[in-house]
Amino acid sequence: MNSPEYRSDFWRSITLSGWLESLVETYGTLAVFVGTTLEGEAVAIAGGVMAHREHLSFWPVALAAATGGYLSDVVIYSLGRKYKDSPRLRGALENPKVARVVAKLSLNIVLFALIFRFIPGMRTAGPVALATLGMPPLQYGFYTGLAAFVWGVTGVMLGYFLGHSVEALFGELHRIEHALIAPAIVAVVLGGAVYLWRRHRRATREV
Repeated sequence: MNSPEYRSDFWRSITLSGWLESLVETYGTLAVFVGTTLEGEAVAIAGGVMAHREHLSFWPVALAAATGGYLSDVVIYSLGRKYKDSPRLRGALENPKVARVVAKLSLNIVLFALIFRFIPGMRTAGPVALATLGMPPLQYGFYTGLAAFVWGVTGVMLGYFLGHSVEALFGELHRIEHALIAPAIVAVVLGGAVYLWRRHRRATREV
């Protein structure tokens, strides 16, 4: 059986953003809240990894991630309402990729408010677009609150079960095998990201 210190070294060797994990481990739930306000998914996942390792509690971390994400949505929406006539803001929304997504989702602004957070590239553009479309603040706050809760819990849960799965599969391997596993995991993650990106681009071109 590997010692706790060795298992910790193993984790750090395969974590793509070890500095982020270290930050969450050091500052706890507060770091998850601040991080998800400023950054997003990576912080929520790192919080889930820390919950799996029992450095943090799952539900406080999930709620912190959801609250941080929600605060970000509300701030961006408020800025969008205030500066909706700004040429710079209008120019950002006229970006062809953003404009296509906004044009489709603007047909149902409730659905737009519920899902924009889960669409790549729409975390900032989504709240701004909803502000310029005239979605009322209370309605926006309610639906994006639901979405942020689902997003926060899902992100932390992903980190939690990712941690569980990796330890279950690789926790008993020797150091030399770990050295080979780390590049393999990185390759799989990068390959999956490239595949999804290309698929998204094809779908966008077909719109």
